Amino acid sequence: MLAKSLDGGKGVKSVAVFNTPIGAGAAGPITPGAAYEFTISAMPGDRLSLTTMMGQSNDWFYGPTESDIALLKNGKPISGDITAKIILWDAGTEVNEEPGIGPNQAPRQKAPDTGKDENSVVKNIKDIKDGFTYPKTASVMKVTITPAKSAAATN
Repeated sequence: MLAKSLDGGKGVKSVAVFNTPIGAGAAGPITPGAAYEFTISAMPGDRLSLTTMMGQSNDWFYGPTESDIALLKNGKPISGDITAKIILWDAGTEVNEEPGIGPNQAPRQKAPDTGKDENSVVKNIKDIKDGFTYPKTASVMKVTITPAKSAAATN
C-alpha cells in the first residue's frame, strides 16, 4: 500500500518494493544472515529513500535520517556501507510496547491495526521517552550500495 501511495507522487522518480530475500522463492521477512537486494539507476540529483518494518514492534520502521540519501557525490556514485544514514522511526499509530515482547506487535498481533491507538506523529526513535531500550540500527541490519560498472567503463 505504501509503494502504491507514493507512485506518481511529486518528485518521485520511481517506486519499487523489495520483499523477497535473496534465494527465496516468495516474498517474506528476512532472517539473520539473509538479505534483500535491489537495483536502481541514478542521475545527478537523484536521492534514495527506503522504508523497512521493524517486525518486533507495534509500528516502527527503518528509513533514512531526516533527509533521503544522495546517490551521487561530485558526479560519482556513492559506494559502501550507508547503515549510519538509516535510523529507527516510530510511526505513531499504535502505543509502543517493549520490543519483541508486546502482544500487539506484528508477530503476535491478532490482526493488523489492533493495538491501542497512539494518535501521534512520526518521530525519530531517539525522541521517544517510554522507558524501552531500542536496538541500534547497525545491530539489526547493514545497508550497502555497490555501484554497477557502467557500459562506458567496460567498453
